[in-house]
Order: sequence, then C-alpha cells, then structure tokens
Amino acid sequence: MTGLRERKRRRTFTAIHDAAMRLFAERGYADVTVAEIAEAAEVSRATVFTYYPAKEDIVLGEAPVALEALQAALADAGDQAAVVAAVRAWLRTLVGWVEPDLVLQVDLAAQVPAIAAARSRLLSEIETTIATALARTMEGDRPLAARLVAGSLTSALVACEQEAAQRMKRTRRALPAAEIDALLDAAVAFVDGGLASLAAASR
Repeated sequence: MTGLRERKRRRTFTAIHDAAMRLFAERGYADVTVAEIAEAAEVSRATVFTYYPAKEDIVLGEAPVALEALQAALADAGDQAAVVAAVRAWLRTLVGWVEPDLVLQVDLAAQVPAIAAARSRLLSEIETTIATALARTMEGDRPLAARLVAGSLTSALVACEQEAAQRMKRTRRALPAAEIDALLDAAVAFVDGGLASLAAASR
C-alpha cells in the first residue's frame, strides 16, 4: 500500500509540474494562475498547494524529494571520496538534467526574483547537506574546510547546469547521457582537486 501511495504522490507531483511548465512556456510565468495550473493538471487548487507551498516552487519540481534522496545517499558515506561519488550519482538521477525543462527553469529564474530566491534556498540546503556529510569524514573540527568543499561542489554543479541549459538552447534537444557524464566529470574533477589541496595543507 505504501508503494502504491508513493507512486500516486510522485505522479501528482509530476503532473502539476509538467502542466505548469507547459503553461509557463506558452504564456509566461506571471500570466498563469495556480487555478489554471490545477485545471491543466486535473487536480484541485488545494492539491497544488499540498505538493508545492508556493507557485515558484512548482518550477523546481520535486526538489524536496530530491533533497531527501541526497540526504539518504550521504548518510553512509564513509570518506570524502564517497561523499563526492554519492553526490555525483544523485545528480545523475535528477529530472531536468537530461530534459529541456532545464532551459525554461534557468530562464524563469533569470526573469522572476521569487524563482531565483527559491533556487538559491535549494542550493543552500544542498550545500549544507554536503558540508555536514563531509565534516563527518574529516579529522578534527574542520567545519570551514567542509563548507569550502561543499560550496565548491555546489558552484561547480551550477556551472555545469548553466552550460547544459545553454547547449540545449542552442541545439534544441536534450543532452545525450555521455555529454551529461562529461559535464559531471568536470565538476567532480574540480572538487577532487580542492580536496587534494586541503589534504596537503593539513599534513
């Protein structure tokens, strides 16, 4: 029963998000109401707010679910390399990286302050989650080092996201898996370099 309920919840999350993004693409963010999103998704207005606290949160899709998945993935990471690998594996599963919806999300964030703020809050939570996991793997009390690495990783991932969006905008297609992997590898290599520098400095 729990599995069925969870699948229904995910379908509703996705239906609301997809309907909203379709309307935003057609008419712009400001000209679409929550009531219209609810009608397009075939749910009530109250249901929309049950799944998404505010209109701008709809643009981010299942961000709360994704954040919970990241926290679960990092729970058993025993060293710094495992933390970085877990983040990479988590990011690869996110809806948006291989979907053209990412282009619209990035464009809307540039146009609508509320969406930009929602994305900023999400990135801050991701950074804090990664920093907490890294701090557990570092010898001694090194919260600043953990925060520096987590911030570097988050910034690198944002840069990869922006690059992916620009490429999709130019080509008008979703990126192949190999191209996504190359972007993620670049981000991970950047952070691995930072970890190596921190390790050398602590000797």
